[in-house]
Amino acid sequence: MNWILWVTIALYTLGLLHSIFGFYQKRQVFVRIALGMVLCGFGLHTLFLIRLGFQRGHFPITNLPEALCFFAWCISLAFMVANLQYRIPALGTFILPLVSVLTIISQVLWQEDYSIPDRLKSGWVYFHSSVAFLAYAAFFVTFVSAVLYLIQEKELKHKNFRFLYFRLPSLQVCDELRGRALFVGFVSMSLTIVSGAFRHQQVWGYFWSWDPKQTAALITWIIYFVLVNYRLSAKWHARRAAYVSILGFASTLATFAVNWGVHAYL
Repeated sequence: MNWILWVTIALYTLGLLHSIFGFYQKRQVFVRIALGMVLCGFGLHTLFLIRLGFQRGHFPITNLPEALCFFAWCISLAFMVANLQYRIPALGTFILPLVSVLTIISQVLWQEDYSIPDRLKSGWVYFHSSVAFLAYAAFFVTFVSAVLYLIQEKELKHKNFRFLYFRLPSLQVCDELRGRALFVGFVSMSLTIVSGAFRHQQVWGYFWSWDPKQTAALITWIIYFVLVNYRLSAKWHARRAAYVSILGFASTLATFAVNWGVHAYL
């Protein structure tokens, strides 16, 4: 069945190459081709995850290769939703590399036979893990839009309009995309922490144990909680928020990487 994933990887990679070429040459035709390839790749990716779930008898997110594969799917979904809303030609150049890398790594690390602990066979676990990766994907979009905002602001500040200025979206579009992705990610991360606490109580009898991943997730949530409140305040300054968004995504990566203690199954 891995041939489906290999075709998916090929489509994502070709989509990335067309996106980069369209970005460099400012040719919309290549951007449209890239979007078509990513859409086809996403369809096959979805089919692969569904078939894998039926084959293994559980939601395919319970080991590292499955988690990386599902994370790539979430980022691909976030990319298509963001592009549908804002039509940003440059977005694929900055988002699709991670999609391709994650799918390739998941294939390299793939495990054909994998049994999971009984404590992971729960709808709570599947919901908890799914919203966690949706939060990570939304925070990645927040990070990318923050980087694009800082690049454009620097170009405008120095009035030195070079290659990137004419290919990146406006400051307003970058800020709007960052704001929407921020709220989606924050809500998803909140659901992640709450659902994880309920499952923890079911298995161990108490809601919180300061497990390393729990602690990292809470730190990430606090950073984005501050950012959400800052965005809603009268003191809002988009440039400062962009730096906090980058810090938040660094914390998100740390949360994803911390897999010991209760979460040692990855």
